[in-house]
Amino acid sequence: FGSRTGFCSQPSAGAMEPVVAFATFADGKNFLDMDLDDLSCAMIGVFGFKFKKLHLRSLLAEHAPPGAVGLPLDAFKALVGEQRQLLGQRDRAFRMFEALDETGQGYLDLPGFKAVCQKTCRPAAAQAREIFYDMDRSKNGAVTLADFEAYLAGL
Repeated sequence: FGSRTGFCSQPSAGAMEPVVAFATFADGKNFLDMDLDDLSCAMIGVFGFKFKKLHLRSLLAEHAPPGAVGLPLDAFKALVGEQRQLLGQRDRAFRMFEALDETGQGYLDLPGFKAVCQKTCRPAAAQAREIFYDMDRSKNGAVTLADFEAYLAGL
């Protein structure tokens, strides 16, 4: 399961400690060069599910030291801690949003939302347009994770 064939195949996805995941997926690159693909696999090892590449790119940019080629162990541990805290608070909504965002755009659009509803919940598909416009708080045709969370919270 991952971006490189067989690269991420670990039997205990979601059960690895950050240090073990880092050592396993940093490709032995002296623990200083965890690139995007390494990060993707390590995050699967720690959390048990695949993060979108767009999200991983932003995490890598945010946590990599200035001028560094990759992510060092301390930065990876901080990133994992931050994500654990966020996912603990928002895990269910985040996973639902990620499942609805099949194209990995980082937002939902009406055609994509309707297609997912049609594939997964036909009764909701009949009301997909109405549901989408209720979720789209800014009325710009894109539902963000914040919009989605507000909708679920009834705000």
